[in-house]
Amino acid sequence: MPAPEGFAILPRRNTDPVAKKAGSMAQLAQQAGSVSAAFEAARNLQAAGSLDEAKKIYGQILIGIPHHAQSLTMLSSIAYQQGEDTQAEAYLDRAISIYHEVLPSMPRNINVRGPLVNLLLARDRQAEAQKLCDELLVPLNPIRATPEEFMRRRHDGKARQLPLILLNTLPKSASESIWNRLAEGLGVAQSHLSIGLFPDCTLLPARVQSAAEGGLIAKEHIPASAHNLAVLAEQGVRRLVFHVRDPRQAALSWAHFVRDDVSMRLMAPIWRKVVPPRDILRGDFADLLDWCIEHYLAIQVAFIRAWLEVAASAEHDLEVRFLTFERFLTEPEGYLAEVLEFFEIDESAFAAEAEAEVVHLRKGRSDEWREVLSPAQQSRAWSRLPPEMAARFDWQA
Repeated sequence: MPAPEGFAILPRRNTDPVAKKAGSMAQLAQQAGSVSAAFEAARNLQAAGSLDEAKKIYGQILIGIPHHAQSLTMLSSIAYQQGEDTQAEAYLDRAISIYHEVLPSMPRNINVRGPLVNLLLARDRQAEAQKLCDELLVPLNPIRATPEEFMRRRHDGKARQLPLILLNTLPKSASESIWNRLAEGLGVAQSHLSIGLFPDCTLLPARVQSAAEGGLIAKEHIPASAHNLAVLAEQGVRRLVFHVRDPRQAALSWAHFVRDDVSMRLMAPIWRKVVPPRDILRGDFADLLDWCIEHYLAIQVAFIRAWLEVAASAEHDLEVRFLTFERFLTEPEGYLAEVLEFFEIDESAFAAEAEAEVVHLRKGRSDEWREVLSPAQQSRAWSRLPPEMAARFDWQA
């Protein structure tokens, strides 16, 4: 999110006396505009893979504006991509410190509070981030629709008394395509309710409160954290579909996705739990698979286990319906019908023939891992799957 110009663009030395000395607010505005343009140019270079060129521009911005938190954040991402992890962490911590300094004077500004929450989550400081979420009043974000189309779909969905459909999923499980299919079939709006990246996605109460009014389908990767469960309970969300895939196949798909896509995005490299170090990303694919088995697969297992515990517990007034990628692959219509039944939506409201975009579906297979993982890798991956979980979802050795 771009920060407000009065915060991120103007340097500290531009206090009122300095502003008077400069001559006019017009000069300050001109300075702010030039820095904004420089920052946008650097972002475009970074997105195109010209990291060194982007780094130079960010550095030039920081010479004049040492507290330009966005440039520090982008420099952190570049440093991770270039294998300079210690420097990257220093950049991130400095950006967090700056946002903390500014927040008291702009407590409700989403362009300060939002980036701060994201950076805290990336640095594994979830408790601090969650405390800031209650007053993070970020509106629902239209997905695959203009704001006007989003509002029209929401109004129509609420008029038809369609409830909030909350689809919580394991990444790399064809969930994006399922989400699109349901949204197009029902003619409802799509949005996200959380902030952050898996496995630290954190619900924003303001978004959940709005979404609970219905006419919307949300796809999330939210963990069963105390914060997320409390937000769902407080906003009256009582049903959640949990979509899962064999973690071995999901880990293999993540290895391809993180190498070819995620690791090159502007912000994703700062999420060290799921983005491997530079040497792993640029090395042999077998080494990347080893990393995913050792690190990413364990995260998936913990994510699934926590939701199984929620479903089995009497402490939460939340009904969880588990559905699988494998079921969707072999019986898509039955899968979708079960989602509708779970949310008490009449099948007549669903247009099964509606066209929906298929995205992020690399091969769509359930057992590719048997061909790609070595026998040793298959053995290690299998040993990390709890037997009761494997039995619950019929994952075979």
